[in-house]
This record gives sequence, structure tokens and C-alpha cells, in this order.
Amino acid sequence: MDIKEKNIKEISRQLLIDKKIPVTRPRILFLEILLKNKGPLKVEDVILKSKGNLAVSSIYRIINDLKETNLIDEFQTLDNTKVIEIIEDEHHHHIFCQSCGTVLDFVLNTKLEKNLEKEIAQIESTYDISVLSHRLELVILCKKCK
Repeated sequence: MDIKEKNIKEISRQLLIDKKIPVTRPRILFLEILLKNKGPLKVEDVILKSKGNLAVSSIYRIINDLKETNLIDEFQTLDNTKVIEIIEDEHHHHIFCQSCGTVLDFVLNTKLEKNLEKEIAQIESTYDISVLSHRLELVILCKKCK
């Protein structure tokens, strides 16, 4: 095991400890897969990347456990494929390739994000509602699919 893999394993362990989640080998392996990917990952890809070391039923149980503690987020692609990622401090949005299904993160510049927040405040006022969160999703054709 090289230093990088050891660090990812330790980061995975610490994420569980910080959230007071029991540390188990399957949870550590699951988090290692997400951390190595550095972005959103389809559940099917987690299954493939686990190389048979995680049972499919365990993966779905782990996803539910980690969602409940706000360690990971789950959303769906255009074709209703489940995608998961570790929740980060930095607010970001997603890009979906309509052809191949690739999912990428992106961050709006501060000015644009502030303008979006102003629009949301106006919507809240107009409709007398409380917006709990927002997501901006761009549907694209990626470089490979153009």
C-alpha cells in the first residue's frame, strides 16, 4: 500500500469517526472509492470499482447510512441513474452529458452565485415560500460525444 492509498484509507476512517458512524471495512472501502474518484459517481460504477469486494446490498445499505448522517449526497441523472458524492463545504452544481451520462461538478463564480441567490430570494417573496436549497444542472454534449 503506497502513501497515497494509506492517506485515503485514513481520511475515509476519519470521515466515519467525525460523523460518529461505526468504522467498518465495507464503509472504508466505499469511501475510498468515492475519494479516489474526486467527484460524482454512479452507483453502478461504485459496484464495478469495488471489484466484488462489496456486496450490492451492502452498497445500498452504506449509501442509506451515509446519507442519513449527511456524509454523502445522492441525486439522479437525466435517465434516473443514481449518482452519489461526498458532501463538500464548497457549494457546487452539476453537468450531465445527455449522450454518455458523464457527470461533472462545477462552481459558479461568486458574482453569478450571488445573483442566483437574489433571484431565489425574489421567488421566495413572490410565492411566500422558503427555498431550502437549490441545484443548477447543465445538460450538455461532452467533448467525446460532440
